[in-house]
Amino acid sequence: MPRVSRIVLAGRPHHVTQRGNNRQDVFFVDDDRRVYLGLLKQQAERFGLEILGYCLMSNHVHLVAVPAGEDSLAKAVGRTHFLYTQYV
Repeated sequence: MPRVSRIVLAGRPHHVTQRGNNRQDVFFVDDDRRVYLGLLKQQAERFGLEILGYCLMSNHVHLVAVPAGEDSLAKAVGRTHFLYTQYV
């Protein structure tokens, strides 16, 4: 059965979570978290995503974010995670 498409409402807060594969750690040292947050800031500004809050755990991320447009959320978070995986 296919996954239900994500509903994104521009201008409304969304809670986003992202876990490592098989719940593996994605952050190993504090510098990893700093790099991730720097990438998130860059991509959020680039794609129009306002970050209201975040929680970076060792194996997953929680974000509360407000997208400016329907594709802002997917593009900003997707690009952030793509770039972070290249870093790791």
